[in-house]
Amino acid sequence: MSFLSLSSTAPHPNINLQMNYWPSLPCNLSECQDPLFDFIGSLSVNGAKTAKVNYGANGWVSHQVTDLWAKTSPDAGDPSWALWPMGGPWLATHLWEHYSFTMDREFLERTAYPLLEGSASFLLSWLIEGHEGYLETNPSTSPEHYFIAPDGKKASVSYSTTMDMSIIREVFSAVLLSADILGKSSTDVVQRIKAALPRLPPIKIGRDGTIMEWAQDFKDPEPQHRHVSHLFGLYPGHTMTLEQTPDLCKAVANTLYKRGDKGPGWSTSWKMALWAHLHNSEHAYKMILQLITLIDPKHEHEKEGGLYSNLFTAHPPFQIDANFGFPAALCEMLVQSTGSDLYLLPALPRDKWPHGSVKGLRARGGLTVNICWKEGSLHEALVWSSSSGNSLALARVHYGDHAAVISASPGQVYRFNSELKCLETWQL
Repeated sequence: MSFLSLSSTAPHPNINLQMNYWPSLPCNLSECQDPLFDFIGSLSVNGAKTAKVNYGANGWVSHQVTDLWAKTSPDAGDPSWALWPMGGPWLATHLWEHYSFTMDREFLERTAYPLLEGSASFLLSWLIEGHEGYLETNPSTSPEHYFIAPDGKKASVSYSTTMDMSIIREVFSAVLLSADILGKSSTDVVQRIKAALPRLPPIKIGRDGTIMEWAQDFKDPEPQHRHVSHLFGLYPGHTMTLEQTPDLCKAVANTLYKRGDKGPGWSTSWKMALWAHLHNSEHAYKMILQLITLIDPKHEHEKEGGLYSNLFTAHPPFQIDANFGFPAALCEMLVQSTGSDLYLLPALPRDKWPHGSVKGLRARGGLTVNICWKEGSLHEALVWSSSSGNSLALARVHYGDHAAVISASPGQVYRFNSELKCLETWQL
């Protein structure tokens, strides 16, 4: 779990590096994130210099390609991947996620908040006044992808891609939530974020009913491109949900159908998690079958997914990120959570996995979950908070049309039946 790179010494923080750490929190392995946080700390030091020298900006920044020496500057090459200053902000979201699962206030105050605040300071410097009074990012790219410009040629640089705006919203929201917990809500950075958030352009739906990847509804030269960056707001972000933004989620589904199922392993794992958040168990399971397809390395094709016989995921060549993305996506099929809500078996493929159980999964709010299901339906669930004293005070538990509210006292175990009736409680 301490892998930093997708290959050699060139970690790519446009999905690959982050995916390596996706399972650490839901799989109850939060301590495995320590190498990532050490690395983010190094990026913040070098990234402060890059922000000042390259952009005259505050805070710290890191781009799409880094290395073991914490390189933060833009790379030399095609702008579709060389110039993307959202690598650092995306990594910064992992700091808030760590707190939301562990409720470790000391970590939030000493480690997470200073790094988040530094990332937000850069983003506030990076945003400029744009169309219709919105705050925009310009130049802006969507990782490794292109669009057809008005002159009919392929291009990759525009303004305010959906990926940019989605990551910025996550960082800004994390700073506001952290500041509220730590009593820092009156600081200048927090006040500037509160003023900036309503001025960020919204996620838009294109003429074909899909999520727009760019600020304008450009034609896509490669509709089945491997990246699904513009769907970040659904997963691993939190700005699109079935409950709050059903129209956007319908457009997410249309986007996934248009993108297609094919792609390298990391793309397959990401799509699996996205389908899970759409509660589409059938398609999430289809992604599992695609990922575990046996591949002969002597006859594999470029960008093909699947598994080698040693269970390493094919790209080609081998990349570890899909191996880690898979258990994270699997967890999302069984348990999903927000800061106050816990969803049990939201994307269980009932006809494929009619009977089963899982123990020790973690959820936001410092909760731990055991689930047993039979004949494709919930049979029993145990939910309890950590004994640290920093657990979520109140949580809503959901299964299908059933819901229950628990007061998550530290060490208090709740046992639910299939209708989420609390059968008993006890103290650990």
